[in-house]
Amino acid sequence: MRHRRSIDLMPREDAADDGATLELLPEWYVLVAKCGKCRHQGRIDRRLVANRRGWGVSLNSIGPALKCVRCGNREGNKLLLGRLPRD
Repeated sequence: MRHRRSIDLMPREDAADDGATLELLPEWYVLVAKCGKCRHQGRIDRRLVANRRGWGVSLNSIGPALKCVRCGNREGNKLLLGRLPRD
């Protein structure tokens, strides 16, 4: 799947099965939230997540805690990982 800014996105299930944490995620990965209801996508600042939940938070636990800023939905939201191009 591609984000509108041409960032390759992959579902968190594929990327975070091995117990990956926010701390272990390389800097060239971006976090993108996808609403399960209205399909809105938005980029998440990893530092804000770390300030609230700590750097050791599992990537699998971030998705269910997300709330859509457009429709307010809290169910079925997913965390996607995008990899920025490395020059």
